[in-house]
Amino acid sequence: MTTVPVFLTRAVAVVPSQKVYAKLAPDLHPFGLVQEMSELAHAGALPARVDEGRLAVYTSRHVAWLYPSAHGDAYSLGGAAPRRFRDEERLVEAALLLRCQYGWHAFHHVRDVRPGMSAHWDLLRRSWAQAEAPSASPAPLPPQHAFYLDLMSQVIEAGRDIEVNRQHDAEPLLYRNKASAREQRHSVRDVYTFHLLRPVDVADGAVLYLRDRPELRGRVIRIKGTEITIRFEQAVDYSRIPASGALMAMPSDRIYRAQADAVARLREGRSVNRGLLHQLVERRVASYRPDPQTRPREQLDEGSGQLAAFQRALTVPDLLLVLGPPGTGKTRTIAQIVAACAGRQRVLVTSHTNRAVDNVLEKLPEDVFTVRIGNEDKMSAHARGLMVENRVQQEQRRVLAATEGTAAALASFTGAGSPAARWLSYLAQCLDGASATDREFTRLLGARKEAVARVTAALAGPLREAEHETARTRTVAAELDGLCRRARTRHEAAAARAQSGALAFLFRWLTNRRAGRLRTAEQALGEAEARSAVAAATLAALNKQAEQLIAGDRQIGELADAADKAREELHRELTAAERASAMLRAMISPWLPLDPLGPGHDVACWQAERTRLEKAVVTLATRASLLSDWRAGISETSEELQREMVRYATVVGATCIGTATAPLLADLEFDLVIVDEAGQISTPNLLVPLVRGRRALLVGDHHQLPPYLDEEVRDWAESLRADAELGQEAINSIGDILRRSAFEQLYGTLPADNQIMLRLQRRMPREIADFISAAFYGGILQTNHPGGGQDPIFSSPFAMIDTSDLPSAQRREGSPPGDKKSYRNEAEAGLIARLVTAYAPRYKDWAVIVPYKAQAELIRAKLGARADVAEHIDTVDSFQGGERDLIVYGFTRSNDQRRIGFLKELRRLNVAISRARAQLIVVGDATTLSQAREKEFAQVMKAMLAHLARVGDIRPSREAGRLIDSLEEA
Repeated sequence: MTTVPVFLTRAVAVVPSQKVYAKLAPDLHPFGLVQEMSELAHAGALPARVDEGRLAVYTSRHVAWLYPSAHGDAYSLGGAAPRRFRDEERLVEAALLLRCQYGWHAFHHVRDVRPGMSAHWDLLRRSWAQAEAPSASPAPLPPQHAFYLDLMSQVIEAGRDIEVNRQHDAEPLLYRNKASAREQRHSVRDVYTFHLLRPVDVADGAVLYLRDRPELRGRVIRIKGTEITIRFEQAVDYSRIPASGALMAMPSDRIYRAQADAVARLREGRSVNRGLLHQLVERRVASYRPDPQTRPREQLDEGSGQLAAFQRALTVPDLLLVLGPPGTGKTRTIAQIVAACAGRQRVLVTSHTNRAVDNVLEKLPEDVFTVRIGNEDKMSAHARGLMVENRVQQEQRRVLAATEGTAAALASFTGAGSPAARWLSYLAQCLDGASATDREFTRLLGARKEAVARVTAALAGPLREAEHETARTRTVAAELDGLCRRARTRHEAAAARAQSGALAFLFRWLTNRRAGRLRTAEQALGEAEARSAVAAATLAALNKQAEQLIAGDRQIGELADAADKAREELHRELTAAERASAMLRAMISPWLPLDPLGPGHDVACWQAERTRLEKAVVTLATRASLLSDWRAGISETSEELQREMVRYATVVGATCIGTATAPLLADLEFDLVIVDEAGQISTPNLLVPLVRGRRALLVGDHHQLPPYLDEEVRDWAESLRADAELGQEAINSIGDILRRSAFEQLYGTLPADNQIMLRLQRRMPREIADFISAAFYGGILQTNHPGGGQDPIFSSPFAMIDTSDLPSAQRREGSPPGDKKSYRNEAEAGLIARLVTAYAPRYKDWAVIVPYKAQAELIRAKLGARADVAEHIDTVDSFQGGERDLIVYGFTRSNDQRRIGFLKELRRLNVAISRARAQLIVVGDATTLSQAREKEFAQVMKAMLAHLARVGDIRPSREAGRLIDSLEEA
C-alpha cells in the first residue's frame, strides 16, 4: 500500500451542484457530507485519490467526487455514493491522506466562497504522482538513524539472552496427569494434553519440553484453564511420557522475529509513519495546535491533565506521551480518546499485558465496534466476547436473524409444492380451461349466426331495405328538425325587435316573413317524421317476423343454450384466474414491482398476466436460492470472514507482540496506535506496533518497573565481558536501552505539546499518595480521595509494622535450599499470615505483595490450611497494574550487613505501595531498610519513616502481634 500524507494549509471550499441533490440518497445531505470530510481532515484521516481530473474523497461510508473550479479556490461536488469493496481495494493500492486543520466548508454558490480558501489542486496532483510512482530503492539512512537501528538489533539479541536466562531460572510447569488429545493429525506427530497443577502464563505457539526427557519437545496449540495441549515435533510413544512430571519452556523466537521485522521496516522505509525514526532519534516532531473545543463523551477532569491529554491526542500529528501515575485515570482517558476517534480512524489499543488491553476495552461504549486478538485464556470475560471468532458469530447471528424473515417469505416461491407454485398451477389450470371454453363459445356463436342466416334468408332482402329506409328517413327528419330550430330562433329574434324602436316597422315585416318560413319547415318536419315512423314500423314488423322464425327453430335454440352455458363457464374460470392473480400479486408485490393489469379482461389479457407472474416467481425463486446459499455460506466461520471482520473494525485490541504475530493483523495499518503501560515496554517491543501506525499515543509511567530489571541487565553484561565484538561502550549503551523504556528516554525531551502528565489521583488515601508524590513525582501529584476506612488496629491508612524490635536471629532473612538468589523471612511471613487471617473477614479485597517468590511461597504455605489464598499473594513484579482495598507489603530483607539486593530498585517500591485503595500496611526491618548500603534507597526509607511518624502509624512487631491476636479473639 502506498499512502502519501498531504497537509493542506488553508481551508477548502465545496459547492454542491443542484443536480447533486437529486442523485444523493435521502439520508445524505451534501452539507453533512462535507462536515464529515472536515472532521476527518482535521484529524488527518481523510483518504483521497486523484482520478481522471477529479478528486475522490472517502468518508466513513461514502465516496464523494469533487471537481476543481476554474479559479482553483473551490471544488464542485459532482456526486456521492456508498463505499463498496472495490473502493477499499483502490485505497489499498494507493491513497492520499489529507490533513487540514482549518477544515472543509460547504457553500451554496461559488460567489459565497470566502477569500483565502484553496482547492490545493496542484499540490494534490503532485502528491498523487508521488503515490503512483513505482517504488524506488530507499534512500541511504542518515548515520544517526543507521546507528540507532544497528543498536536496536543488538538490543534485540541482548533481550533474547536475558529471556533465555529467565527461562532457565523459571519454575517448571508441573502436571498431575496426561492424556492423548483428540486432534486431527496431519502428520505422524502426536498430540497430548497435560493437566497442570495450576494455571500458568504460557503463550500459544510456545515450545515446551519434558524436564526428564529434553529430547521430547513440542509446540503449544491450545491452552484452556489448567489444560495445555502440545503437538510434539516427532512421534512420541505414550509410554515414554511420565504419568506426572514437569514441562519446561524453551525460549521462543517469534517475539524476536517480530522485533527484527519492525527494525527492518524502519530500515527499509516501510513504516506507516515515515517520520518515526526522526521522532525516536532526533526528537523531531511536527508542530500542531490542540483543539480546545473538542469534548469527550464522558467528563474528564479539566485541571488534572485528563482533558488536555484527550484534546492533544485527537490532533497530534505524530507522537504524544502521557505520564500516568497510579490512580490518575489513564485507562479512562485512553477509553475516551478511543471513543472520540472511533468511526473516523482505525485505532490499535495495545500494551505489554493482556490485562491492560482489556481494561481499556471494557470502558469503551457499546457502539464502538471493537475486536480483540489474542489468547482467550488470558483475556477477561468481557474481552473474550470481543474476540474475532465471537464477533463473527455475533454478526452471523445478527445477519441470519435479520434475513430470517426474508428467507422465510421468499421460501414461498421455491419448490414444486410452494404456495407460489400452487397458485401458479391453479392460475394455469383456470386459464387453460378458460381458453378452451372461449374457443367453444366462439364456435357456438358462429354456428348460431349461420343457423339464423339460414332461417331468415327469405327476409334478408326486405330487412336490408327496411333498415336502409329507416336510417334514411331518420336522417332527413333530423336535418329538418335542425332547420326548424334555427327558423324558430330567427323568428323569435325578429319578433322581439319589432316591439319598439325606429326600425320596429321593418322587423314586423321580417317577423311575418320568417313566420311563413317556420310554418313551411314545421310542415316538412312532420311529413318526414311520419315517413320515418312508417319505415320504423316496417322494420319492426320484419324483425318480429325474423324473431318468430328464429324462436321456432330448434337448432338455433340449442345453439343459444350451449353458448349461454359456455359464457357462464368462461366467467367462472376467469373469476377464478382473477382470484389466483390477486393472491400471487399480494405475494410478489412486497418484493418486486408489477405492471398493472391491462384495460381488457379477456382470455388474452389474463394470459399476459400469467406470463408476468411466472417471470416474477422465477425471479423471486432465484433470489430465494441465492439468499439460502448465502445464509448457508455465512454460517461457516472462515478465516476470510474473520479477516474482513478485523479489517472493518473501528478498534483492534492486542498485545504488542500479538500485533505482529497474529495472522489476522498481517499488513493491517492503523491511523492511531495507543500503547498503554509504555513505561514497562522495551524499545524493540514498542517498535512492533509503532511501525504499523500513522501516529502514536504512548501512555505509561517510567517511575514504575522497567522492561528489564537492573539485576537482569547486570547479569547479561557480566556474560559479555569476554565478548570481543562488543566494546564496553556498546554494552553500556545497550544496557541503558534495556533498563529504560523508550517512553522514559523520550519523556522530558519532547516539546511541551507532545508530553503531558496526569496530576490528580483518586485511588489512594492522601496519607499514602503524598509520600508517593514526594518520593517519585516531584511532589506534583495531587489527591482527591475520601480517605481510608476505620482500621481495627492502625490509626492511619498508611501503617508499618517494624520487626526491628525482634532479636536479630529471629528476624533475619534466609535463602531457600538450592536457591541463593531468592530470600524468605520466617518472622515476617508468620506476622503477615497472622495479620491476613485477622484482616481477611474485614477486607474482602486484599493482597499480599512481597519482592521474592520464596517469600510468597512461604506465606502461601502458612495460610494454605485456611483457604484458597494463592491468588491473593504474589510478587511485586507480577502485581504491577493491580489494586486492592488492603495491601500488605513485606520487605523480606533483614540482615546485619544492611544488604537489600534488588530492593534498591525504587520503582519496585513505587509499584508495591501504590496499589492500596483504603489501607496500606508495610512490614519490615526499619533498621536494615533505613541504614541500607544503597544510599538512595536508604534516603527514601528515612523519608518514609519520617512521613509515617507525621501522618501514619508505626507499630513495633510485638505490639502489632498482640493487637492482631486480640483482634482474632474478638
